Amino acid sequence: MDKILSFHPLLADKVRLSIMGVLANSNEPIAFTDLIEAMQLTKGNLSSHMKKLEEGGLIKMEKEFVNRKPRTTYECTPNGREHLKEYLEQIQALLKFN
Repeated sequence: MDKILSFHPLLADKVRLSIMGVLANSNEPIAFTDLIEAMQLTKGNLSSHMKKLEEGGLIKMEKEFVNRKPRTTYECTPNGREHLKEYLEQIQALLKFN
């Protein structure tokens, strides 16, 4: 039961959990603008969540120029996938426990 109660603090937020779900289910990096549209968040709100996930090592950011325009993409790291998998397993175990 102790392991069930040790949820990953970054994934306990429903927005960040949703972001991780989108990124983990993609085989390629996703553009910031596409994430804004998919998550229906403001640029500032999404940026704040992405910064926390990146600092936690769950996602990786890449900036590049495409046709002289900046493009920022994100992808889930292997560490992020593992933490997401563990988190979802903990939620599933908790639901079975109750």
